[in-house]
Amino acid sequence: MAVVKLADICQKIGSGATPRGGKEAYRAEGIALVRSQNVLDFSFSSDGLAYINDEQADKLRNVELQSGDVLLNITGDSVARACLMDDDYLPGRVNQHVAIIRVDESKAVNSYLLYYLQWRKSHLLQLASAGATRNALTKGMIEQLEIDLPSLDEQRKVVGILGSIQNKIKLNHEINDNLYAQVKAIFSENFLNLDFLPDGWKTGNLLDIADYLNGLAMQKYRPKDGETGLPVLKIKELRQGICDANSELCSPSIKSEYIIHDGDIIFSWSGSLLVDIWCGGTCGLNQHLFKVTSNNYDKWFYYLWTAHHLDRFIAVAADKATTMGHIKREELEKAEVIIPSKCDYKRISTLIKPLFDLIISNRIENRKLTALRNTLLPKIMSGEIDVSDIQL
Repeated sequence: MAVVKLADICQKIGSGATPRGGKEAYRAEGIALVRSQNVLDFSFSSDGLAYINDEQADKLRNVELQSGDVLLNITGDSVARACLMDDDYLPGRVNQHVAIIRVDESKAVNSYLLYYLQWRKSHLLQLASAGATRNALTKGMIEQLEIDLPSLDEQRKVVGILGSIQNKIKLNHEINDNLYAQVKAIFSENFLNLDFLPDGWKTGNLLDIADYLNGLAMQKYRPKDGETGLPVLKIKELRQGICDANSELCSPSIKSEYIIHDGDIIFSWSGSLLVDIWCGGTCGLNQHLFKVTSNNYDKWFYYLWTAHHLDRFIAVAADKATTMGHIKREELEKAEVIIPSKCDYKRISTLIKPLFDLIISNRIENRKLTALRNTLLPKIMSGEIDVSDIQL
């Protein structure tokens, strides 16, 4: 195994710039401009992807993306996150917060480099935090990064093992996107596009179909001596979909209704307003989050109605003259819903519930696959697991 510098195995290492001209530089469609929010650990996200006009793209032609490029966040809180560029958004450009790393394919495999960077993430974070007021990786730091580089054959074996897990995670995401699109279409057709209210149907509000339980101030419920603490579900955890080593802990002896399990519907009503299906494992519910449940209706029903009103809730919270926008419970009472007859509810539920349940199942599987990948990654990259004799 050779030790090389990253610059020695790359054709290009460089970052872009922010287009000039303010809002006029951006378009609803056009050439994709990748920013740090699009670069997640191991995966590319199109959420919030910006687009620029041809003139601005031409000014950034020196950072035009190609298939197989490794993207690395180099500034801010997301520094050291890395993924491969998604070919669906080519041609594209990057701004100054993202570096393009283009591997020389005669020397290295791009996916192997991605896994190496993820394995060395703690080292990259240390580099980024050295001697600066803001986390940043310079071009020089990236170029001088030392890489333990096995043969191309061994690199491909590493990619084959870890890539099969990553591909399954990506496939589950794609399946869920399709499933959710079907769910929303069925929901819209049956509830949002009605010309009149069918016989036996009625209107109500969110509080008529579900209970919204606010969480606890978990700093008052720390683990007691001898207890193994539960991770605390706060807004940060809800946004990232999992609890991590930095999550706070609470006592497992809190009341059972405040313990969250896979498949529970969680609504953040303060700060960053969002509603999601929690699939991140067992944890304790913190204040500023609602656990949404019902004795009469399925999860899909109250989840979709809550999600339907989310944009309005966000607008209400934004109008409040406070440092942290929020909504009050009275807003739930103002949020109108349509409640079908028992017969029609059962008919619609037979269409939506299996799709909704499969979404939850796929998300739980992805959490377990992610844990497996994260367990294998350091063992394989460090050589603790020898891949040289593996036949792919």
